Amino acid sequence: MFKIGTTILYLLLIFSCSIFSQDPREKNHSMNIVPFIDQSIQKYYVTWSSSSGSNDGWQHDIYNQIISFSSTGEIIFDSAPHRFIGTGNDEAQEPVSVSINPKNSTMISVWEDGSGSTVDIRGQMHKPDGTIIRENWIIAGGNDSQHSPDVVHLDGVFLVSLTDEAPPAQTSMNEIRILDDETGEQISSFELSPRNEDNWWAVSTSNNKNIAFVGWGNGEDFFGSVIKINADTVLITPERFYVSNIYQYYYSVAWLEKYDKFIAVVKVNSKSVVCLIDTNGVRSNFTSIPNAPITRETELAVSWNAQENVYNIIYTSGYNNLSVLKVTNSKITLTQIISNVLENANWPTTGIACQFVHSIEGKDLWDLDKRLFVAYNNENSNNAVYHLINIGDLTKVKSTKQNIHSEKIKLYHAYPNPFNPSVMIRYRIPMRDKVSLRIYNVQGELIKILKNNIMPPGEYNVVWNGENSQGAKVGSGVYIIRLISGNFVKSNKIIFQK
Repeated sequence: MFKIGTTILYLLLIFSCSIFSQDPREKNHSMNIVPFIDQSIQKYYVTWSSSSGSNDGWQHDIYNQIISFSSTGEIIFDSAPHRFIGTGNDEAQEPVSVSINPKNSTMISVWEDGSGSTVDIRGQMHKPDGTIIRENWIIAGGNDSQHSPDVVHLDGVFLVSLTDEAPPAQTSMNEIRILDDETGEQISSFELSPRNEDNWWAVSTSNNKNIAFVGWGNGEDFFGSVIKINADTVLITPERFYVSNIYQYYYSVAWLEKYDKFIAVVKVNSKSVVCLIDTNGVRSNFTSIPNAPITRETELAVSWNAQENVYNIIYTSGYNNLSVLKVTNSKITLTQIISNVLENANWPTTGIACQFVHSIEGKDLWDLDKRLFVAYNNENSNNAVYHLINIGDLTKVKSTKQNIHSEKIKLYHAYPNPFNPSVMIRYRIPMRDKVSLRIYNVQGELIKILKNNIMPPGEYNVVWNGENSQGAKVGSGVYIIRLISGNFVKSNKIIFQK
């Protein structure tokens, strides 16, 4: 009986999935949120790979935007979404990863470039405002494919991890490139995983000084190495095994400064496994978190609580859930799973970032008001979708929804869906109450109010003709019907096709 290699099985799986369903990474592939200070003001550099919402497959470009937050938590758009890399006709300018030197705000963006006959890893050094220091050059290239880069900063260098399928690798091998953080010139390179084994999709984090961790998977297990850089010396711990039976790509890592350790969150079946890893690569606090599987290509939100001497860590899980962890040096605890977080949208299953945020004055909006920032690519445009979520208010709202009338209030599926030129919306309320029926776009912007008055109990039909509040026809795309009656809120998606 012939034994088929892991690489061939993986390629067959990808091919079969492409026939029967769209890979979600075609529309959502990498999201980065990087804090930086600009003239004493706290801002956030956001960058992502976008396929423009069209049907041209993996034709991604790389976009960026700068945002900040007011003292009351409103998002301030310091710049519009801007195409930073690509021409609109390039193949596979994705996924993108970005890191910053906090001393001078010099950044490097790294990505996979599939526009030529080979797939290369490219880099661009720049400032947050887009000023180019070194433009679009090949970090790793040549035969076959170099792909899936990730970058972190250490004192004096940027460390780029990547997967290399070119010789001397026999299959897919993980490597690192160490670059000067002022010029981008390569200082050295090292192999992380065996040449004759299939390993790919590295994720990394660092203490921004002298220690980094790189983790990766082989489709079955999660491995990693610690990299220590002192002066001209680079020390790499041998590859270590950490978690078995993983979902490939469904893992994320972060640095916990107070404990001098890394944290890894890895999906295993319908749960997440969380562990701490010390600076010698030794695993501890191995904890299984049921019913809280981390989403794919996810950035963790990490915040230190000085009053409780504990880290708060939040990540997106499921289709619309948030998982909240409390982490000490000796214990990892799931404190809460907040389900169905968004009322008028679902976040994607891949390419999403969480961040605890500070206002422009430096106020911690998590400590003050339990605010969390979530971002991902908009499937229907090149823009990003932003959600500033107040978890405290969200928890209160969810508790008030549990009343005796909730099961009797209905928002039925609209018909027809997709629709053109109009759609019938049917709903039922069990008691006299104020009813609000509104249409939103996927960015959460109000398009039209259909009902906003007190109504007696009964079933009702409302027709929306695809016009906004100014009487103009809306564009093709996904829209959200939102029904509010008393403490009850219900939302459904509809699609308008011209």
